[in-house]
This record gives sequence, C-alpha cells and structure tokens, in this order.
Amino acid sequence: MFFDKGKINISIQKTNYAPGDMIAGDISLSVKKPVKAKEMDISLIGEQKTTSMQHVSGSTGMQQTTQVVRIYDFKQQLDQEKEYSGEANYHFEIKIPANILGSVPQMPEMGSGLAQGLKIAAGLAAMAGAIPTRQIRWFLQAKLDIQGGLDINKTADITIG
Repeated sequence: MFFDKGKINISIQKTNYAPGDMIAGDISLSVKKPVKAKEMDISLIGEQKTTSMQHVSGSTGMQQTTQVVRIYDFKQQLDQEKEYSGEANYHFEIKIPANILGSVPQMPEMGSGLAQGLKIAAGLAAMAGAIPTRQIRWFLQAKLDIQGGLDINKTADITIG
C-alpha cells in the first residue's frame, strides 16, 4: 500500500467479556521510518447501529435507513508525544464498567411467557419495518496519532454481554 507507514497488532487472550471484567492485552507497533506522533493510545468503543424502514413520500416504496452512533468511548494513553521509530510493545488493562450495558435498551429475560412473546412481537415488527433494529458493536482500537498525517490504527472486535 502506498501510504503504509507501519502497522499495529492487538493481542488479547479472549474476545468475550462481561461487565466488570478486565480486558488485558499487548500491542505491538512497527513503523517503517521515524515519525512524529502526538500519542499512542488504546480505546474501548461501543457503536450502536440502528436500521429502520421508512415510507418514501410520493411513492409506494419503503427505504431502509441506517445510523451509527458512538455510545461509549474510553481512551487510555500508552505513550506520549515523541518521534516513534522501529518497534515498540505496550501492555494495557482496561476495566469494563459494571454498568456499561445500562444505557443499552435490553429486552426482559426469556424466562417468562410474556418476555418471550415480547421478543417474538419485536422481531416480527422489526421485520415489517415497524420498529428499528439495534445492534451494538464493541471493539478495541489502537492508534498512533500522527501529526499532520494519516494515523496508524488497528481494531479488534470483542463481545460484552
């Protein structure tokens, strides 16, 4: 690739976590030539994707719309502003807040018949486009923030639930 200044790798022991867990891992950074950067950081990010169907005015058709909203973003600085060269390794630990799923709309547990009926009704309504469907993507993003240039970054998907 023409703009390839280097690469980042994220190593974590597992990809499934519960609220309150600690995410621990290592990041390896390799740059091809010395580069001035503001910082090296790791972020835990949650993005909610909402898809809904809307009637198109003036026609009989429906239009699907998708919106992505960042609902959580925690950044931890691993290294400071300096000239980065060669290879570097960083260890990180991020504690997932115990209430991280509190802002996420949750359906009742599947235990009761009422809850099961609600989930089935919500699923049918979503297929018909009556209510929006929501998906949350959790991921780690390691980034070398390069001054006045394209950053070097890498993401790793995780599951929190």
